[in-house]
Amino acid sequence: MRMSSAGATVLLGVVVGIALTVGMTASAFGGMKKGPYLIYGGANTQMDVLWQTETEEVDILEWGLAPDDLTGSCVSVEYEDDHQHRETIVDLLPGTLYHYRVNAGGEYHRGTFLTAPPADADEVKFLVYGDTRSDEDHLEDIEDHNEVCGSIVSAYTADPESQTFLLHVGDFVYDGDEESHWAGQYFAREIDGSPTNMLPMQANIPILGTMGNHERQGDLFRKYWPYPVVADRYWSFDYGPVHIAVVDQYVDYDEGSAQLTWLANDLASSTKEWKFILLHEPGWSAGDPGNNNNEDVKNYIQPLCVAHGVDMLIAGHNHNYALAWVSGVWHVTSGGGGGPLDDVDPDHPNVLAAGKTFQFCKVHIRAEVLVCDVIEPGGTLVHRFSNLEGPMDYVWVNLEWDGDEDGSWAKPFNTLEEGVVDVADGGKIHIQPGTSSEVLEISKGVTLWAPNGSAVIGLPR
Repeated sequence: MRMSSAGATVLLGVVVGIALTVGMTASAFGGMKKGPYLIYGGANTQMDVLWQTETEEVDILEWGLAPDDLTGSCVSVEYEDDHQHRETIVDLLPGTLYHYRVNAGGEYHRGTFLTAPPADADEVKFLVYGDTRSDEDHLEDIEDHNEVCGSIVSAYTADPESQTFLLHVGDFVYDGDEESHWAGQYFAREIDGSPTNMLPMQANIPILGTMGNHERQGDLFRKYWPYPVVADRYWSFDYGPVHIAVVDQYVDYDEGSAQLTWLANDLASSTKEWKFILLHEPGWSAGDPGNNNNEDVKNYIQPLCVAHGVDMLIAGHNHNYALAWVSGVWHVTSGGGGGPLDDVDPDHPNVLAAGKTFQFCKVHIRAEVLVCDVIEPGGTLVHRFSNLEGPMDYVWVNLEWDGDEDGSWAKPFNTLEEGVVDVADGGKIHIQPGTSSEVLEISKGVTLWAPNGSAVIGLPR
């Protein structure tokens, strides 16, 4: 790996296009074996581009602000001993869409990436999924994962602001010690002669994952996902207003362990408004009896969440969706990425919602508001939760000040119920302070919830 400079570039406009293809056709796979794919290492001016070829070769990586304006380039030579390439592009502009292409043996493989926003940004969107492994009895059956990937591509294509990063909750493949499982499952290049949806997804959004039990010894996990770990496979990163700590559950993290000490210090030292933990096995979920909740998460991780203001713990392991709420911390199980689905028991302690379904999550943070959408393949919204109370069908709107200096407000609405008001189509939104006992302070610039033509005031965290 070498550091490759983006050079002196000037952003002249906003680029909104997204490359949806990696190669020219299904027959143009040529010598590319895996990738290209992306890793975000924590710097908003950098991006790692990785790929693997079938044979030894010297390749070329180019990048720029438009497909026909690739002003940066570098020659890429292999590292290690299995025809792998990894280039870190540096000196990029934060919050900017870049295009790139890899010339691998004379064949072009294209992609795009969005660099992380400035450190003081207060808004971000990101995606979550995982447990993408195949079934033991059908190792080559990747259609369900492929369908989820297609919906993820559709999601960030329709909403380019969500082309930030994709968290993976682990269990990428069935047997992580087998090279053939990585090649034939997670990095599969075709199904029945057609390119998989994994190709554009991996080429256009950084994938940041934790190790699952199916990664086995973890050597190949580290080979293909060389994250900037602190030790073993645990690490953390910032992205705009969020801090995410990635926990490795396959080394010690009990009281007095090096990992738990690191995690406590990491969370305590973060000044980010929003804190998350990513791991594989959940502490609270709706799994069937074969996948009971992890007691170490309850005993060692949860107390740190409460002590250091962690907002959400994201896990998988159970091949379904579940949301639990424990002492002010959301516990999300997003294990519907393509593995054989598990039954759910919605009566598990602290569980608020559960579903036996393939899905991914889309998290949207804006200032002090978080919204999480749970989406099935095809784009169907199956669940939505937020730190705001009230209906969950929403759009973002801004409060418009329309009163005098003492804070009085116009009142062009009828109170429907506590905290909910009518809004005329095309009209301005005005909120009368004191219309609800839960709403005592409203100031200029407050963000409101506006579901289906109504403005909803929710409680802040």
